[in-house]
Amino acid sequence: MDLKASIARAWRTARDDDRDMVVGKEPGSGWIIMPLDDPNSDMLHPSIIVTPDGLRYPEDHELVATLVAEGE
Repeated sequence: MDLKASIARAWRTARDDDRDMVVGKEPGSGWIIMPLDDPNSDMLHPSIIVTPDGLRYPEDHELVATLVAEGE
């Protein structure tokens, strides 16, 4: 799944489950989605926090724009 699709899915999950999600990469893998409260979410890099209202931080918007421009 590409970055945009992963963020869209994480946003739907965050709204449905009313909890924050993380979209990120593990070394050697594609984009994955996991709950923010999962300790393994700290190992994702880069990572983007998605809340039921959308991306959590303004710098996450900038990161997504950069990654999409790079073809992620």
